[in-house]
Amino acid sequence: MRLLALDTSTSRASLVLLDGAGRIVPGLVDPGPRHGRLLVPSIRDLLRNAGCRPTDLDGVAVGLGPGSYTGLRIGVTAAKTLAYATGARLLPLDSMELIARNAPMEVERITVVADAQRHDLYVADFRRDRPGSALVRSGPTRFETREGWLASLREGMLALGPGLERLTTPLPSFLAPADPSWHQPRPEALIAAAVEAFESGVEADWSLEPLYLRRSSAEDLWEQRKSPRSAPR
Repeated sequence: MRLLALDTSTSRASLVLLDGAGRIVPGLVDPGPRHGRLLVPSIRDLLRNAGCRPTDLDGVAVGLGPGSYTGLRIGVTAAKTLAYATGARLLPLDSMELIARNAPMEVERITVVADAQRHDLYVADFRRDRPGSALVRSGPTRFETREGWLASLREGMLALGPGLERLTTPLPSFLAPADPSWHQPRPEALIAAAVEAFESGVEADWSLEPLYLRRSSAEDLWEQRKSPRSAPR
């Protein structure tokens, strides 16, 4: 099985290959706002360095977000194009779950947050029935104000995700400590989720779209400018 998996929902794109020998080979994508432009060359370099042709791929997995609007569009488009060109299966992944998978197996309650702009957060909660058991979603990804999310935190929870970078209020001291690397999808989590999706028979069609949940600020501003109410009198 050869799988390529990627996630561009955060400011640091994640890219990884599972080669034919079962090895996990991470790709290198420069962090920051340029990662979208560098994604396709990074995929090319990863496959070339691993001795894997694009047509060797059995599946291409991609995180759907929510998260960065531009990053998600670039990542999903790249995955769809590669899958279409090579005949590989297109595998949709939950970006919030990818981050939750970074939590240690003994942690039973995990909350993942991403920046939703306009002082809001995307929030997804996960739990384990007992230490070491599989992660289970506690509900769909939702919007929360920063203040509302902070008020919902309880002792023993682990808070993860890139949305933590936007908080100006310190996190409560009773939260379980988190390693900074846990706030982004990691190669091992990406491949584990991709393998599970592939083996379960999951496959998306070419209408696959990122999970935006709402329009970007730029789109709302554009609508306001087009609205007759905003036209000058």
